[in-house]
Amino acid sequence: MQKLIFTIVTITTLFLMACNSNQSQTKKESLVKVNTDTIHIKNRLELYAFHGTRECATCKNMKANTKATLDKYFVNELKSGKIVYLIIDVDDKKNEKIAEKFQASGTALMINKVINGKDSIADWSQFAFDKADDVTKFIPELKTKIEGVLK
Repeated sequence: MQKLIFTIVTITTLFLMACNSNQSQTKKESLVKVNTDTIHIKNRLELYAFHGTRECATCKNMKANTKATLDKYFVNELKSGKIVYLIIDVDDKKNEKIAEKFQASGTALMINKVINGKDSIADWSQFAFDKADDVTKFIPELKTKIEGVLK
């Protein structure tokens, strides 16, 4: 039993280290760069997909599935600014301040419900990691979660 627990802990640790590694990625993706101070809508929902420079398949799926959910079900909210989706590389020095605000040191899916300029941050990372590799579960569950927050 102890060997099984040790094996599970070891595999989990290695997985998390791979997701949060600071090694350079050979293929860079374009990132959404938005200064949140310039967002003028007082009441909005901000979704943040944090990642390190080097990403695993699960991390990439989390971001792609989040974007797919927003593009399919929340197009009007994205266009109006009621929902803002940001992808943040935590290894980039210029993102240090926002990563600290959300206490993100690696891959994470966070939301910030801003009401009258006040932040209300929630961590949806566990959901994202659990469901990221199954688009048939991720998208409907994220849609439901977002709808719940928007009410």
